[in-house]
Amino acid sequence: MSEALGRNPQQSILSVLRIACSDALQRPDFADRLQAMKQKFYVRDFDGIFRDPANLPVYTAQYVPRRALCYYSLFCRPELQEILRARPTIYCLGAGSGSELLGITAAACHALSGGDDGLPPLTIHSQDYADWGAILQALEDAARYKWGLGADLVAYAFSTGDLLDISPAMEAHIAGAQLVTAMFVFNELFADKAKAIKFVQAMVAHIRPGAHFLLVDSAGSFSSIKVGGTAYMSYMFFDSLRQHFDPVVAEDSTWFRHAAGLDYPLPIENMRYFVRIYRRKGA
Repeated sequence: MSEALGRNPQQSILSVLRIACSDALQRPDFADRLQAMKQKFYVRDFDGIFRDPANLPVYTAQYVPRRALCYYSLFCRPELQEILRARPTIYCLGAGSGSELLGITAAACHALSGGDDGLPPLTIHSQDYADWGAILQALEDAARYKWGLGADLVAYAFSTGDLLDISPAMEAHIAGAQLVTAMFVFNELFADKAKAIKFVQAMVAHIRPGAHFLLVDSAGSFSSIKVGGTAYMSYMFFDSLRQHFDPVVAEDSTWFRHAAGLDYPLPIENMRYFVRIYRRKGA
């Protein structure tokens, strides 16, 4: 399936985005709405951004490109390619805008074969507290069209739920996944520290033995969290749980730099992030 991405996989990913986001990119109020969102980000008014359906297509067109490219690069790593080859169910927390859907799908083109091997499809289940269903459907349609992916190879699901108030349904999704991801979402939970700790406890309680947990977030000060007057990087909460998780990959600072000469109507920034891949003990 790798040939589906062509000679320039990063450009192929951006081409899928341009198809899915064509209406948003042509909106006359795009710049004004983006500026208003940036002001809300500054004061951490996430509800003001994501509870307004008119913001969601603009957010995807602006912010998904760099993350989708980064996640594609990340999931091309051998540790994650091995997981993709087994066609797991991947439960992606806070993934409504589609970065995970697009980046993982593109990386899966390297891991999946087109033959009938008797395995179920790779399932990418995106979860978020806002309704991103229309956005994710547009990305799925564009990816299937561009890369020729049938339902026998990749399946998609979406559900809503608040990570600060994890429901029994969400617990069941966590327990049923072979890989759970929390990419650029964990730090935001610490607006309510007590509930964020409950989120950590839920990961410990419900990730199945032998399954993996992928934690990715900014490597900068934005991921620094103060507890009792002391600043901690957010990954330290899971690093301290060695009785529950074996670290497979632990990198405190990694740069993703996109290729030169990419064609997309908006600037694409590089990213510096930390990455943790944990394996739940017990199997």
